[in-house]
Amino acid sequence: MKKLIIISTALLALAACSQGGLSADPSEITSRSDAWDDALNAKDIDTLVGLYTSDARVMPPNGATERGSDAVRAQFGAMIDAGLSGELTPIETQVMGDTGYNVGTYILRAGGETADTGKYIETWKRGDDGVWRISNDIWNSDGAAQQGGEKTHLLILHEVDDVNHWLAAWRGEDSRHELFKANGAAHVHTFRSPDNPNLTGLVISVTDMGALQEMIESDEGQAAAAADGVRRDTMQVLTEAN
Repeated sequence: MKKLIIISTALLALAACSQGGLSADPSEITSRSDAWDDALNAKDIDTLVGLYTSDARVMPPNGATERGSDAVRAQFGAMIDAGLSGELTPIETQVMGDTGYNVGTYILRAGGETADTGKYIETWKRGDDGVWRISNDIWNSDGAAQQGGEKTHLLILHEVDDVNHWLAAWRGEDSRHELFKANGAAHVHTFRSPDNPNLTGLVISVTDMGALQEMIESDEGQAAAAADGVRRDTMQVLTEAN
């Protein structure tokens, strides 16, 4: 009887530990998730990489799984270089001992425009130093999958008569984003030079190069460029190097 009591007590203790792990406070993870936002928006890639384990997996949409700090730096450094900012909204966060998960939604912005919305799942590990870091990160867009094969990226540089007038054409409803999207360019990011007030640029993700070229050379495309004050004689088009 004494042995049975001891075994029963041990089982109750294990159950209590298990329940305690499941109900642990997840605020450290949600706080670290806020730090992810802050690092991306501050363009602080070193801090962002430090939020991941050294062997973390990153699993981007329409891309292969990659692993390690260099993969994290390349993936999110590209977002920073493209001028993207973001916002994460956790939906459910749980902690079980030294592991946890965080499920939520995201918004990516390019300037004042929403570039993408989607959802993510992260798994987290608490290291020997007591710090929580992301060990697996997977996310995907709410938008429909693009058809038509691989994407090509273009960089277009040109001068404009009035940079604020040109930028206004890319903001709000019925902006130039809609015209480009309807003609093979699903995503366009706008840039301006801090040194030359007339120099502007576009980074374009192209799924149908023929449709985009036809639009640019069409009467509609030329009229749009003229209305936006684009100096077509200054235009330079660079294609992505493979």
